[in-house]
Amino acid sequence: MTLEAKATRAERFERLYEENVEAVRRYVWRREPAIADDVVAETFLVAWRRLDDVPEAARPWLIGVARNVRLNLRRGRRRQEAVVQRIADTSPQPAAADTSDLVHAALARLGPRDREVLLLAVWDVLDRTAIAQVLGCSKANASLRLHRARRRFAAAMDDLEEGDARAIATRSLVSGGADV
Repeated sequence: MTLEAKATRAERFERLYEENVEAVRRYVWRREPAIADDVVAETFLVAWRRLDDVPEAARPWLIGVARNVRLNLRRGRRRQEAVVQRIADTSPQPAAADTSDLVHAALARLGPRDREVLLLAVWDVLDRTAIAQVLGCSKANASLRLHRARRRFAAAMDDLEEGDARAIATRSLVSGGADV
């Protein structure tokens, strides 16, 4: 590899990093803040090693890599996470509270697959095509999973509490957009 080719490769990686590091960091931090730095570092290490495989629309690809890295780290730290999970599973559901508490309680009632696809659409603002790429499935499957997750989220919200807070939260997460 020539010196010029190495410089071009480094410039491409730097641009890729600058344009996407915050999106990848937010993706991981929202799901597991304790390991966010490790996952981001490993994600961009994979991107550097496979720079020729990174598509022009790199964000969904990077989030997919980050998802896989995050899941691999979780498997490696399973014993440590088991204690945290037991504590989280036994935490009481909030009584009538503000919208944020209701949303968190409704999300806690969802299964991990529903929560993942819903959060990819809402927190990470990914469309169905990008969600499909992150999850490694077809766009039709991602659409179906998102539809079902929204329906289950709305049902969880209905079960938790009636009122204005529920209506506001349900509208923002369930209505979605034209292609979200």
